[in-house]
Amino acid sequence: MSNHVSHIDPPFVGIAVYFRKKTKFMARDTLFHNFFLGFFLNHVGAIPLNRGTGYRGGFEKALEALKKEEIALVAFPEGTRSQDGKLQPGKPGIGLFVLQANLPIVPCFITGAYEAMPKNSKFPKPKQITFTFGKPFSIPPVDGREPDKEDYKRVTGEIMKKIAELGGVEPPAVEGKI
Repeated sequence: MSNHVSHIDPPFVGIAVYFRKKTKFMARDTLFHNFFLGFFLNHVGAIPLNRGTGYRGGFEKALEALKKEEIALVAFPEGTRSQDGKLQPGKPGIGLFVLQANLPIVPCFITGAYEAMPKNSKFPKPKQITFTFGKPFSIPPVDGREPDKEDYKRVTGEIMKKIAELGGVEPPAVEGKI
């Protein structure tokens, strides 16, 4: 799980992880509408995520892939690229996903990618980009009851805190609906 500041993030995080474990990505479903990008995303095993439909919008396929295969899943809890390069609030849907998956999380903080290719830029600039990976950690399941929206927000907050610590920045508040 990583912060998301640039188009550079998914392929570079994926490459860094791929040499250790087969990797899949969650990607916004509208990216698949472009013929060339859709072809590429399908070729690298991206899982379309419809951000407007919540859990059913791709999380089920991602969970199935995690349970059936020995893969790592690259995800960006902020849900979209940052407008200003700063860490944005995580979406509580990632908390729901993590509680369902019950697998270790490896946090990552990306520095320099925003400067290399900020949102809405067409081409990258030559800049140093650093990917700082933290130690894997687990979120214990909720005991004795079904998790609720507050649990999802709490879990998302824990993930964003770990990501923020790697970058030496303040963790943002958790926002949004699932």
